[in-house]
Amino acid sequence: MTYDNYKLSNPQDDGWTSDEVTSCCGDECEKIEDENCELQIVCIACGYYCDMIEPHEYEERQREKYAEMKEDY
Repeated sequence: MTYDNYKLSNPQDDGWTSDEVTSCCGDECEKIEDENCELQIVCIACGYYCDMIEPHEYEERQREKYAEMKEDY
């Protein structure tokens, strides 16, 4: 990679880093194989299978859940 390409590259899109969090707890994940030998994403905090989302999406979901809980009371 030339210096110009290095300066123009985006580490997020190049796969060097990932700021994604789990959809359930907003924590880091672990990739494991399930009983069918398929790769699954498991939350480190709660241990459930989940999806990876961007941090701002997780925060928005949490705000929506909080607003729904406030409406119930």
